[in-house]
Parts: sequence; structure tokens; C-alpha cells
Amino acid sequence: MTLDGITKDLEWMKRAGIAGCQLADVSFGTGQAIEDKVLFGSDRWYQALRHAASEAKRLGLELAIFSSPGWSLTGGPWVRPEQAMKKLVWSQTIVQGPGRFNGTLPQPPSNNGPFLDQGSGGRGPQQDPTYYSDSAVIAVRLPAAEQDMLALDPKVTSSSGQSDLGLLFDGKYNTAASIRPPADGGPAWLRIEFGQPFTARAITIGTTSGIPVGRVLAIGEDGIAQTLVTLPGAQHYRQGRVRTFAFGPVTAKTYPMEFTGGPIGPAQTISQEPTQPARQYVLTELRLHSGGRVHRWEEKASFCHLFEYQTVPTLDYPPYLVVRRSDVIDLTSKMRPDGSLSWDVPEGRWAILRMGYSLTGAKEPTGSTFWFRLRGR
Repeated sequence: MTLDGITKDLEWMKRAGIAGCQLADVSFGTGQAIEDKVLFGSDRWYQALRHAASEAKRLGLELAIFSSPGWSLTGGPWVRPEQAMKKLVWSQTIVQGPGRFNGTLPQPPSNNGPFLDQGSGGRGPQQDPTYYSDSAVIAVRLPAAEQDMLALDPKVTSSSGQSDLGLLFDGKYNTAASIRPPADGGPAWLRIEFGQPFTARAITIGTTSGIPVGRVLAIGEDGIAQTLVTLPGAQHYRQGRVRTFAFGPVTAKTYPMEFTGGPIGPAQTISQEPTQPARQYVLTELRLHSGGRVHRWEEKASFCHLFEYQTVPTLDYPPYLVVRRSDVIDLTSKMRPDGSLSWDVPEGRWAILRMGYSLTGAKEPTGSTFWFRLRGR
């Protein structure tokens, strides 16, 4: 880009009857590449901008300009970590009352990423600054129907036959297990088997790249399989990597999952192309819930996008499955700066949530490489 080239471009626009132009710095896709690049915000860039503005004025053309590189106008090196886009994070401590609780609440995840301890991924440098701050401590009395599936020591098997399936139940979204289809063909599968009947009302599935195509089933005492969830469910063209599906109560000992196609990407969502089986299905977390859950709450809480909620309503639950307002206690003032808490626990089983916020890691992806920085709030 040269000053003479700018003049020639604008004079051509004038001759062609074009009323003006817009100057945008967008590092996206392909185009004409030159050796001597003029970087956004450099002295040469400002010189070229002044020249373009004066030439446009001379020729009677309108000249508009992006106020920062990229599409969103929010990212740049001026965005400090405490000003960048954030997400709600939490840790959970289960206590039984009545009694006295004296302990330290685990700090919620402070890493950059879209959900809890899930990594941000994406292009650009990965050693970015992090940020965390506490916001509240809340205690919730759990309904009697809430039962941790892991307390029943279920047996978990898969079509891969691997031994690392315990990573799916460690409460972490930054560990994963891969499920491969059988060598002789057929869908990949995973099976959760309980020694006694377990009543499920929802399932949470975490993945590294999106919810695969498939289904979640329950096998009753009569051996008949019932489909509980058809995966991936309604979604926007950019889907999230963690999703909770709520369904009517089902009591069974065996809960199989089948995977027949990889996660549906933006292009496939728009074109509705048939999905193809994946070589492997990488899951980060898997949990059956005995209590009621808000259907697709991760999207409804804006951890990822859906934009259309009419097809994903939450079920109507009976009162004994719903947390009452009187069973929610604000303990924020009781937690010390080091995370320690002393509390006289009332009767019942309680979940203490230490809540805070950390960075999503979102950046301005379409600006010049030098400006590939955190996005502001």
C-alpha cells in the first residue's frame, strides 16, 4: 500500500461513480499479499489514513473507518485482563446438617475458557493472562431426590474397551476419554450400569468439540430400550461443548449411549448435510442426574449460543424436586479472604457454592495479528 496507490484507487472510484468507501482492517480469509505491510496503528498507517482522508475530501468522496481492527470493535492491546470478557464459575462443597462446618471452600477455576475449567482453544498465543475474583457464596438445601450417581458405584464400559473412562466422572472439563467405534462396524457406544435401579431425570454431556450425533437410552427390566435424548438436539450453527438434557423420570439399571456421527459444524448445520461417523468421540464429562434440571441450562445461561428457546422448554417439576427460596442462604459475608468458612449448618444436605468470575479467553479474531488481543466486556 502506497500513498500514490491510495490516490489512484480513490480517483478510479470517483470516475466509476462510487460515492465513497469504508476503511476496515480485517485479517480474515485470503486476498492480495504484499511484502511491505503497513500495520494497523503504526506511524505509516496513520500517514496513509491522513492521506486517504484528504484525498477523499478533495474528490468529494465519503470515507468511513472502523474504530479498531476486526469486526466487533472491542478487542485490542488496551484491554486489561480485569476488563476482558468474563464468565461465572463456581466450586461445590457438599455438607450434611445439622452440625458445624469449618473448612476452606475450593477456589473456582481461574483459567481462560468458555465454561468452568474448559480451555479456550482457538488460534493465537495460549499463554494469556488470567483473572479471577470472588462474587458470592450461596448454600442450597438439596431436595431429597438428589442422589449422586457415583455413590452407587456404577459400572461403565464402552466399545473401545479402554480403562480411562473414569475421566468422564472426575468433575473436570479439561480431561477427556475417547470412544471409538467397534472394529467390526456399528456405532460407538458407552454403557452405564447400576447394581440397583437408578431414577434419572437429566444427563449432562461434555465434549471437546461439540455434541455428537446419537442418542441416550434406558433399558428397563423388560429389556426394552427407550430413547431418552436424541443428540445433539436443537442448536445454533455454532454449538457449545457442554449440554444438559432434561427428560421425564426414568428408572432403570442400564443407560446406554450410541454415537453415530461427529459434531455438526456451522456449514453442516446450515446446509443440513448428512453427518458421517467419526473415527472417535471425545467426551470430557458425563453425569446422570436424579434431580430436576433446567433443560439446556448452559445455553439459557449464555455459556454458549442457541438464540431460539421455544423448542427447548424446561419441564414442569413437582414441588419436592424444586429448591425453595427459603432453602437458599447467602453466606458471602461469612467467607474469609483465604476462602475459609465457618457455618452452623441447618438440618439437611447442602451444597455450598463458592462463586466467582474468570475470563472466557475470547479475542478479536479478525484483526491484524498484532491486535489479536482480549475482547472487552
